[in-house]
Amino acid sequence: MEILVIDSDAAIKEYYTNLLESEFRSVQVRFSSSGSGALSELEARPADIVLTEASVHGGAEPSIFSFLQTLTERRVPCVVVAAEGSERLIVECLRSGALDFVTKRNIKLGHLPAVIARALLEAGRWQKIRSYEASVPHRDEYHRLNDRLRGYVDAERREEERATLVRKGSVESDAEFVPGQSYFIIYLFLQLYMPPELRQGSDPRRFATLQGRVLDKFVEIAPRYGGRLWTRKEDGCFFAFTGDSYLSALLAAIELRASLHIFNMTVENLNARIETNIARSCGETVYKSDHGEIYSEALNLAAHMAINKNESSATLLTSQIYEQLDARARKYLFKAGTFEGYEVYRYEAIG
Repeated sequence: MEILVIDSDAAIKEYYTNLLESEFRSVQVRFSSSGSGALSELEARPADIVLTEASVHGGAEPSIFSFLQTLTERRVPCVVVAAEGSERLIVECLRSGALDFVTKRNIKLGHLPAVIARALLEAGRWQKIRSYEASVPHRDEYHRLNDRLRGYVDAERREEERATLVRKGSVESDAEFVPGQSYFIIYLFLQLYMPPELRQGSDPRRFATLQGRVLDKFVEIAPRYGGRLWTRKEDGCFFAFTGDSYLSALLAAIELRASLHIFNMTVENLNARIETNIARSCGETVYKSDHGEIYSEALNLAAHMAINKNESSATLLTSQIYEQLDARARKYLFKAGTFEGYEVYRYEAIG
């Protein structure tokens, strides 16, 4: 059996090879980094099934939908894989001919081998259905509506790309701030702790990739609560919340903590828990367009709490923030002593 995997991420080749060879006998796993390259390769050497990453298609490449339609015309079964799958993307991929759709989150949960096995068992029936379907033409109005619906997927993708650029600082996301002016900022500082067991005997590139994956998940969360990523380091980052968004900063911290817990549970071959300290403080800040040059006592306090507090996986905040929260939020916060002269509270989930 031959499986052709289409993915531009060279680092994932070993993972796919090990996973598929351990699940299927006499399997040969081939790789292509582009959709156009895969189509050329399939002409010369067919595959029993194609496994394609959705993000590979686009730009100069054929869209994921036209790629799937081409495979359908050639009667080649295909499973689509995506980092995240919007409802519209999943539906349109299936309508274009994909046998199944899997998010990378579910790959880590072990779903992929079963999906591929089911697709192979279904391939013959699927080919007959596609042959009949090709004999029944669509109405003219169908094509206009079809293009319109697929346009929504393109719009979703462009918005996600724009949001990613904002999170990474490639787009000016805080244009309303004037350099030299003072603003009241709630800082959320996150410090990542990678246990020595993960570094020892590990390929430095793989270790850096793992650390980067964790931070990638973190920088997606805080903006959903109104936080702005101002600085990302190799092992941490800090976000800025403006106005009176005390509760939003707390909710962001809780989801950040929960996402790491899920990451630790679902990532395979993780022989030690990754941990993080999250700290929040607030105060006046003189804004500078170069965030690395910003000096703020509140920022320094949040950073010191996250880096120096002798705790493990702590979620901390100052009394100044605690006092602005309502009784419903305060019941999850408990006194944790003082730090650098400030009274500090710690978040704990309770029954």
